[in-house]
Amino acid sequence: MVRPKQKEQHPDLESAIKEVARSQMIENGSASISLRAIARALKITAPAIYNYFPNRDELVTALIVDAYNSLRDALLASQKTNTVSHAEGIMASARAYRNWALAHAEEYNLIFGTPIPNYHAPMEITGPAAAGSMAVLLGVIDAAWRAGKLKTEGVFTSTPEMIQAWVDKLDYDGDPAVIHFAMASWSQLHGIVSLELFGHLAAVPAKIKVDSFFEIEIRAMIARMGVEGE
Repeated sequence: MVRPKQKEQHPDLESAIKEVARSQMIENGSASISLRAIARALKITAPAIYNYFPNRDELVTALIVDAYNSLRDALLASQKTNTVSHAEGIMASARAYRNWALAHAEEYNLIFGTPIPNYHAPMEITGPAAAGSMAVLLGVIDAAWRAGKLKTEGVFTSTPEMIQAWVDKLDYDGDPAVIHFAMASWSQLHGIVSLELFGHLAAVPAKIKVDSFFEIEIRAMIARMGVEGE
C-alpha cells in the first residue's frame, strides 16, 4: 500500500504543527513543546517539521507572534462595533483583552507568563507583534484625548523618564500624559486579568465570576482619566 504524501495527510502542515504545539501547551504547559512529539502526533517524520521550524525555539517564536496577532485582532474587532462614546471604546477594548485571555489562557501565559527555560525571544521578531496590541490600546485613549474627552492637565509637572522613553520609541506627537494613561491602564488591566486567570481572585477553591469586579474597576480607571462618556 502506498503511503500518502505528507501534503495529502496535512494540506497545511505548518498550521497543523502549530495546532499540535498549542495542544501540548494546554495539556502540559508551554515548556512541554517538543518537535519529536509533534511529529509522532501528526504521523510524520521529524525532518518534515524541520522544513518549517528548524528547532523548538523557532516554533515557540512563531506561536508567540501568532498569539500577539490574535490579541491585536480581538482588540481591533472590539472597536469596529463601538459607536457610542470614547469611554465605551476604552471599555470595549478592556473587555476584549480579558475575554481573549480567558479564551486563550495558555497563549496568554506564553506571552505574559512564566518564561520557557532556555528560550530567549528574538525581539526583532516578537517586538513588532507585541507592539500591535499595545497600539490598539493606545489608539483608543489617544482618540479620546484628541476629541477633548481625556483630561491630561496636572497629571505630572515633568515627563517621567520611562514615559519619555516610550514617547521617543513610538515617535508619539501628542501629550505625554496619554502615554502615561495607556501604560497605567494596561498595567491595571493586565494585573486584574492575570490574577483572575491564575485563580488568585477566588476567595475559595471554586470557579468564581469576577465580572462585576472587573467592570467596576475598569470604569473607575476610565473615570480617573476623566473619560466619563459623552
